[in-house]
Amino acid sequence: GKFAGSLAQVLPPACPYRPTPARSMGDQDPANLPSWRTSYSTQAAEQKTNGGSSWLAHFTVRNLKGGGSGNFTISVQPHWAPVGARRFRRLLEEHFFDQCRFFRVVKGFMAQFGISGDPDVNTKYRGKTIADDIVKFTNQRGRVSFAMSGIDSRTTQIFISLGDNRFLDKQGFAPFAEVVEGMETIDLLYNGYGDGAPRGQGPDQNGIQKVGNEYLDKKFPLLSYVESVEFSSLGSVGDAARAEELSGVASRLGPPMMVILPLLLVALICMIRICCKVCRMFCEEDEDDKAKAHAKTNPDSVYLGKPAPCAEDDCPAEPAE
Repeated sequence: GKFAGSLAQVLPPACPYRPTPARSMGDQDPANLPSWRTSYSTQAAEQKTNGGSSWLAHFTVRNLKGGGSGNFTISVQPHWAPVGARRFRRLLEEHFFDQCRFFRVVKGFMAQFGISGDPDVNTKYRGKTIADDIVKFTNQRGRVSFAMSGIDSRTTQIFISLGDNRFLDKQGFAPFAEVVEGMETIDLLYNGYGDGAPRGQGPDQNGIQKVGNEYLDKKFPLLSYVESVEFSSLGSVGDAARAEELSGVASRLGPPMMVILPLLLVALICMIRICCKVCRMFCEEDEDDKAKAHAKTNPDSVYLGKPAPCAEDDCPAEPAE
């Protein structure tokens, strides 16, 4: 299978892979998170599956500085950020990143990619946001996370940190992978355009969304791009997409059901009380009818332990006042 995307970590090629935890666990404490994070962090992210075992993705990149090509490998860690890792897997299986340009490369900060060269594909994913993960590991050099603009806003764009970006931790950028080989390739991504306008001379993201690679090839021909991605076999192709769609349905149904279920419960209780009241009324009327019938045939008898009600003609007159 193929895929495109990237990440970076400063590990010598011969160095064994050792994920580095966040330097300060206080940064990950919900009490230290911004207010928009604390309202959903435990109820949304902690309830997600741990995502399974780690796996590798090998990227082939073209049009590096000087026109060369290279490769890099990232290790995806689903237990770091299960929701993000699952979306990344889905995008790889759908070859989303093939021919994707690294449209925003800022020296010492990050390399960004993840807008498809096909405008129709961008339209498909524009509304397919995913829930946020808890930030368990810091955004240091070589870590990969999804770009975001607010709560539950992640779609397809990826950040590869080129420096120490731990300030992104409190903004909710949750790393889900890191570069374990080929960091030198990441450093050779073309960065001559810099940031997008007005801070740099880079592409307009709306232009990429609407026109795709046609816009980039015409105005930004030097951008590096992902040619292909090979990734580890893990389950059946399409499992990530199916799991994500089911999770999305559950998330969309959750808030309405929190309102509907209590209302249904109240309605059910009211119906039960009404039914009970109607049953008692019918029972009382039936008992009265039986008592009157018994009184007509046995005027001096007692019915059900109480004096039998008199027939209407035999009832004594009310005493005069």
